[in-house]
Formats: sequence, C-alpha cells, structure tokens
Amino acid sequence: MADHKLVLHPENPRAILQDPPELLESLRQLRLIGLSFNHLGELHHRAGPRFVELIHFNEGVIPPEGEEEACHVALSETTEDAIFLGGGNAQAPSCPGCGHKFDGWRERLQEWRLAPEQPWVCASCGRPRKAHELEWGRRGGFARYALDVWNVKEDEAVPSPELLELLRVVSYESWTYFYYRFP
Repeated sequence: MADHKLVLHPENPRAILQDPPELLESLRQLRLIGLSFNHLGELHHRAGPRFVELIHFNEGVIPPEGEEEACHVALSETTEDAIFLGGGNAQAPSCPGCGHKFDGWRERLQEWRLAPEQPWVCASCGRPRKAHELEWGRRGGFARYALDVWNVKEDEAVPSPELLELLRVVSYESWTYFYYRFP
C-alpha cells in the first residue's frame, strides 16, 4: 500500500469545488489522468500519458511502476469545513510574522478541530493567527478538498506550472501543494 502522496489543494482553505466532474474531465483532457479504478473503496485514476510532464520528478527519480506501486490520482470529497490535511511527517508550524515555532501544536490542532476560529497566539510576538495562516511548509495544509497524487515520496516531485494553472482556471483558485506521509 502507498505510504506517501503529493497533495495539491487550493490556497484558500474555504474554497469549494463547484463542479468536480468538470475538474476531472479537465485533468483527463490534459492527460494527467487515465482510466479510473477502485482503490480502498474510493475512485482513483491511473496516471495518464502526460503524467511525468505534469508532475516533475527530480533528476534520477523514476516514478514507481507495478500494480500496487504505480502513481495514481484521486480527488477528495469536499468537506463542510476546512480540515488539516497533514500526515505523519507534519512539523511544527511557525509564525509568519516572526518565525517562532509553535510548541504543543498537535494538541492545539485537536483543540482547533473543536473551535476552528480560535486563534493561535504566538508566544514570541503575541500576534494571533488562524491555524491556516501559520507557515506549515511543505508538510501540511488546510482545505475542503484536495487532489492526491499517490506514491510520490517527500521532495521527490513537484506539480508543473501548467498543472497548477489548469487547476487555477478550472477552480477559480490558486493552488499549492505539500507532501503527506502516512503515520
């Protein structure tokens, strides 16, 4: 089973995907995705003919192949509210104002799930921030939906500008990405 993925999501954590079938069809026409299949009870899509042009792998990295190891893509269902999408590799966020790292951040995330509007106050500069406003680096993010590229390890590949632009045009939102490792 895959233990890593590249997660693409809108920068705006409140963004709603108005037309999921349109996004999937656009990804199909771009040839990022190919045939669909059932993976762990969810709809996933095999890598399309332009996958390696649209997901840029670092020099010397070969995308995994084989039935279980091959890269594939899934569009998550839209949630009612923004959720934290980080995995086992998530790291302490920092204050965008002063760079201070937040202690006890895992516990604070648990509290955030119950009261998402409750600010995180920086112990160094005292500025209040919403959880999604903190610097999570390339190890976590907040969104209501995401595009998961399975079997891409941390720092192994990045989405191409062409792919990010297509996502922006179709969703009317700018996108970003991070790396997820299953705990």
